[in-house]
Amino acid sequence: MPSYKATHIPYGITDLAKRTIVNPGIKDKVEFLKYGIETGGEHFSVRVLINPGGGVPLHRHYGYGETLIPVEGTLGVVGYNGTKTMHLTPASKETYQVQPGEWHRLFNPSQTENITLDAKVQPGHQGFEKSMHIFYGLVNDGHGTPEGFPDSMFHLLLLSALGEVGYPGIGGWVMSLFARMVGFIARVSGEEERLTVKYYGRPITEEERRKWKVE
Repeated sequence: MPSYKATHIPYGITDLAKRTIVNPGIKDKVEFLKYGIETGGEHFSVRVLINPGGGVPLHRHYGYGETLIPVEGTLGVVGYNGTKTMHLTPASKETYQVQPGEWHRLFNPSQTENITLDAKVQPGHQGFEKSMHIFYGLVNDGHGTPEGFPDSMFHLLLLSALGEVGYPGIGGWVMSLFARMVGFIARVSGEEERLTVKYYGRPITEEERRKWKVE
Protein backbone atom coordinates (compact mmCIF):
# COMPACT_ATOMS: atom_id res chain seq x y z
CA MET A 1 0.00 0.00 0.00
CA PRO A 2 1.28 3.52 -0.76
CA SER A 3 2.23 5.54 2.32
CA TYR A 4 3.06 8.93 0.78
CA LYS A 5 0.19 11.37 1.24
CA ALA A 6 -0.14 13.72 -1.74
CA THR A 7 -2.85 16.35 -1.91
CA HIS A 8 -1.53 18.30 -4.92
CA ILE A 9 0.42 17.85 -8.15
CA PRO A 10 3.36 20.31 -8.29
CA TYR A 11 3.23 22.66 -11.27
CA GLY A 12 6.89 21.75 -11.80
CA ILE A 13 5.91 18.25 -12.91
CA THR A 14 4.83 19.58 -16.31
CA ASP A 15 6.45 23.03 -16.34
CA LEU A 16 10.19 22.71 -15.72
CA ALA A 17 10.58 26.45 -15.16
CA LYS A 18 8.41 26.18 -12.03
CA ARG A 19 10.85 23.71 -10.47
CA THR A 20 13.20 26.60 -9.68
CA ILE A 21 12.54 29.19 -6.98
CA VAL A 22 14.70 32.15 -5.95
CA ASN A 23 14.95 34.17 -2.74
CA PRO A 24 17.04 37.37 -3.07
CA GLY A 25 16.94 38.05 0.69
CA ILE A 26 18.36 34.68 1.69
CA LYS A 27 20.56 34.89 -1.43
CA ASP A 28 19.81 31.46 -2.84
CA LYS A 29 18.20 29.59 -5.72
CA VAL A 30 16.52 26.20 -5.29
CA GLU A 31 15.86 23.72 -8.09
CA PHE A 32 13.66 20.71 -7.35
CA LEU A 33 15.45 17.72 -8.89
CA LYS A 34 12.79 15.25 -7.72
CA TYR A 35 9.49 15.90 -6.01
CA GLY A 36 8.33 13.35 -3.46
CA ILE A 37 5.51 12.27 -5.74
CA GLU A 38 8.14 11.28 -8.36
CA THR A 39 9.87 8.88 -5.94
CA GLY A 40 6.79 7.33 -4.38
CA GLY A 41 7.50 9.41 -1.29
CA GLU A 42 10.91 7.86 -0.64
CA HIS A 43 12.53 11.29 -0.81
CA PHE A 44 12.57 14.64 -2.51
CA SER A 45 15.78 16.33 -3.60
CA VAL A 46 16.84 19.87 -4.45
CA ARG A 47 19.93 21.58 -5.85
CA VAL A 48 20.66 24.81 -4.02
CA LEU A 49 22.86 27.69 -5.20
CA ILE A 50 23.85 30.08 -2.41
CA ASN A 51 25.28 33.49 -3.27
CA PRO A 52 28.29 34.93 -1.39
CA GLY A 53 27.47 35.49 2.28
CA GLY A 54 24.06 33.83 1.96
CA GLY A 55 22.50 31.02 3.95
CA VAL A 56 19.58 29.99 6.12
CA PRO A 57 19.21 30.52 9.89
CA LEU A 58 19.42 27.81 12.54
CA HIS A 59 16.35 25.58 12.38
CA ARG A 60 15.17 21.98 12.62
CA HIS A 61 12.76 19.65 10.85
CA TYR A 62 10.39 17.29 12.63
CA GLY A 63 9.69 13.88 11.17
CA TYR A 64 12.27 13.80 8.38
CA GLY A 65 16.02 13.98 7.87
CA GLU A 66 18.21 15.66 5.29
CA THR A 67 21.47 14.73 3.57
CA LEU A 68 23.66 17.69 2.53
CA ILE A 69 26.08 17.11 -0.35
CA PRO A 70 28.55 19.77 -1.59
CA VAL A 71 28.57 20.07 -5.40
CA GLU A 72 30.64 23.18 -6.11
CA GLY A 73 32.63 25.40 -3.76
CA THR A 74 32.87 25.11 0.03
CA LEU A 75 29.64 24.40 1.89
CA GLY A 76 29.39 25.70 5.45
CA VAL A 77 27.27 23.59 7.81
CA VAL A 78 26.48 24.16 11.45
CA GLY A 79 25.50 20.70 12.69
CA TYR A 80 25.45 18.44 15.73
CA ASN A 81 22.57 20.46 17.19
CA GLY A 82 24.34 23.73 16.45
CA THR A 83 27.55 22.86 18.33
CA LYS A 84 29.95 22.28 15.43
CA THR A 85 30.76 24.21 12.25
CA MET A 86 32.05 22.25 9.25
CA HIS A 87 33.30 23.18 5.79
CA LEU A 88 32.57 20.50 3.19
CA THR A 89 33.98 20.34 -0.34
CA PRO A 90 33.25 18.08 -3.33
CA ALA A 91 36.91 16.97 -3.37
CA SER A 92 36.66 15.63 0.17
CA LYS A 93 33.53 13.64 -0.77
CA GLU A 94 32.15 14.52 2.67
CA THR A 95 28.41 14.79 3.26
CA TYR A 96 26.41 15.63 6.34
CA GLN A 97 23.34 13.76 7.54
CA VAL A 98 20.91 15.97 9.45
CA GLN A 99 18.82 13.87 11.81
CA PRO A 100 15.10 14.58 12.38
CA GLY A 101 14.77 17.23 15.08
CA GLU A 102 18.44 18.30 14.87
CA TRP A 103 19.28 22.01 14.96
CA HIS A 104 21.33 22.97 11.91
CA ARG A 105 22.02 25.67 9.38
CA LEU A 106 23.88 25.93 6.06
CA PHE A 107 25.69 28.90 4.59
CA ASN A 108 28.19 30.14 2.04
CA PRO A 109 31.41 31.11 3.87
CA SER A 110 32.79 32.85 0.76
CA GLN A 111 32.24 36.56 0.19
CA THR A 112 33.13 36.33 -3.50
CA GLU A 113 31.94 33.01 -4.99
CA ASN A 114 28.68 31.11 -5.27
CA ILE A 115 28.43 27.59 -3.89
CA THR A 116 26.14 24.72 -4.92
CA LEU A 117 24.86 21.78 -2.88
CA ASP A 118 22.36 18.98 -3.18
CA ALA A 119 19.94 18.26 -0.35
CA LYS A 120 18.01 15.00 -0.12
CA VAL A 121 15.02 14.97 2.23
CA GLN A 122 13.95 11.55 3.53
CA PRO A 123 11.20 10.54 3.67
CA GLY A 124 9.49 12.81 1.15
CA HIS A 125 7.38 15.52 2.76
CA GLN A 126 4.89 17.38 0.56
CA GLY A 127 4.18 19.91 3.29
CA PHE A 128 7.82 21.00 3.22
CA GLU A 129 7.73 21.23 -0.59
CA LYS A 130 4.61 23.40 -0.38
CA SER A 131 6.11 25.62 2.31
CA MET A 132 9.24 26.29 0.24
CA HIS A 133 7.28 27.27 -2.87
CA ILE A 134 4.87 29.46 -0.89
CA PHE A 135 7.70 31.01 1.16
CA TYR A 136 9.67 32.09 -1.91
CA GLY A 137 6.52 33.00 -3.85
CA LEU A 138 5.34 35.42 -1.18
CA VAL A 139 8.74 37.08 -0.93
CA ASN A 140 8.99 37.53 -4.69
CA ASP A 141 5.47 38.98 -4.81
CA GLY A 142 6.53 41.76 -2.47
CA HIS A 143 5.25 40.20 0.77
CA GLY A 144 8.65 39.71 2.38
CA THR A 145 11.26 41.37 4.57
CA PRO A 146 14.70 42.49 3.30
CA GLU A 147 16.10 39.33 4.92
CA GLY A 148 13.93 37.19 2.66
CA PHE A 149 11.20 36.08 5.09
CA PRO A 150 7.41 36.53 4.66
CA ASP A 151 6.40 39.78 6.35
CA SER A 152 3.13 38.32 7.69
CA MET A 153 3.45 36.47 11.02
CA PHE A 154 0.31 34.51 10.10
CA HIS A 155 1.97 33.24 6.92
CA LEU A 156 5.25 32.55 8.70
CA LEU A 157 3.45 30.43 11.28
CA LEU A 158 1.48 28.63 8.58
CA LEU A 159 4.68 27.76 6.72
CA SER A 160 6.28 26.54 9.93
CA ALA A 161 3.30 24.22 10.45
CA LEU A 162 3.22 23.04 6.82
CA GLY A 163 6.92 22.21 6.71
CA GLU A 164 7.17 21.05 10.32
CA VAL A 165 10.03 23.50 10.83
CA GLY A 166 11.11 24.89 14.20
CA TYR A 167 13.32 27.86 15.11
CA PRO A 168 15.42 28.37 18.27
CA GLY A 169 15.04 30.71 21.21
CA ILE A 170 11.99 32.15 22.91
CA GLY A 171 10.72 33.49 19.59
CA GLY A 172 10.98 30.03 18.05
CA TRP A 173 9.21 28.48 21.04
CA VAL A 174 6.35 30.96 20.71
CA MET A 175 6.14 30.26 16.97
CA SER A 176 5.92 26.50 17.58
CA LEU A 177 3.24 27.10 20.21
CA PHE A 178 0.99 28.97 17.78
CA ALA A 179 1.95 27.34 14.46
CA ARG A 180 -0.39 24.37 14.79
CA MET A 181 -3.33 26.61 15.68
CA VAL A 182 -2.58 28.94 12.75
CA GLY A 183 -2.25 25.92 10.45
CA PHE A 184 -5.72 24.78 11.49
CA ILE A 185 -7.19 28.24 10.93
CA ALA A 186 -5.51 28.47 7.51
CA ARG A 187 -6.98 25.11 6.46
CA VAL A 188 -10.48 25.96 7.64
CA SER A 189 -10.43 29.46 6.14
CA GLY A 190 -9.08 28.25 2.80
CA GLU A 191 -5.90 30.37 3.00
CA GLU A 192 -3.63 27.32 2.90
CA GLU A 193 -5.35 26.03 -0.24
CA ARG A 194 -5.27 29.47 -1.87
CA LEU A 195 -1.53 29.81 -1.34
CA THR A 196 -0.86 26.20 -2.35
CA VAL A 197 -2.73 26.54 -5.65
CA LYS A 198 -1.13 29.91 -6.37
CA TYR A 199 2.47 28.91 -5.73
CA TYR A 200 2.84 25.11 -5.62
CA GLY A 201 0.35 23.00 -7.56
CA ARG A 202 -3.24 21.97 -8.21
CA PRO A 203 -5.30 19.35 -6.34
CA ILE A 204 -4.49 15.77 -7.31
CA THR A 205 -7.14 13.62 -9.00
CA GLU A 206 -7.96 10.02 -8.11
CA GLU A 207 -6.57 8.91 -11.47
CA GLU A 208 -3.29 10.66 -10.69
CA ARG A 209 -3.15 9.02 -7.26
CA ARG A 210 -3.23 5.64 -8.97
CA LYS A 211 -0.68 6.71 -11.58
CA TRP A 212 1.83 7.97 -9.01
CA LYS A 213 0.94 5.25 -6.47
CA VAL A 214 0.34 7.62 -3.57
CA GLU A 215 -2.38 8.03 -0.96
